[in-house]
Amino acid sequence: MTSSPRQERATRPALAIATIAVALSATLSGCYSGFKANTNEQSLMNSGNGTQAQIGEIRIENATLVLGPKGSGTATLLTTMVNQGSAPDSLVGLEIDTKPVYVTPGGSELTAGAAVSFGFNSAVWINSYEFTAPVSNYVPVKIQFKDAGIVLLNVLTVPPTGIYAGIAPVPATLPAAS
Repeated sequence: MTSSPRQERATRPALAIATIAVALSATLSGCYSGFKANTNEQSLMNSGNGTQAQIGEIRIENATLVLGPKGSGTATLLTTMVNQGSAPDSLVGLEIDTKPVYVTPGGSELTAGAAVSFGFNSAVWINSYEFTAPVSNYVPVKIQFKDAGIVLLNVLTVPPTGIYAGIAPVPATLPAAS
């Protein structure tokens, strides 16, 4: 059986609409991934879920300040630093609320293509032993890398409760200078 001209004309609009729909679904879905994805732009704003930043090839993920035990004047910076570059870099300076902090030995080297987590499920810590900011306050944090440079961010303070329960500076007191 052969198709009539009338049947061919009836299927052309449906075929055209289907072709357009397939082409548009791929372009309108916005399936771009990576740190610079449009859907990731919200993470560059301060939030209760940690602050994000990028300087050169170094990415700072989910930076959050957990206050130490009540009355201790301490805080721990929880974060993950990711070296996306092909060369190593190192952490050479860090301040929380314009005061120097203590980084546990071994925590300052960032191997190329690797990530270092600080504070939570980690062997390395970033602690402030002169901390006075209240809960739910944004505090300036300055992080300096040998090659990538300096990044400034505002990090939210949270109490050591809920998912942050049990997080406290390690070591509990500032070690003596050696």
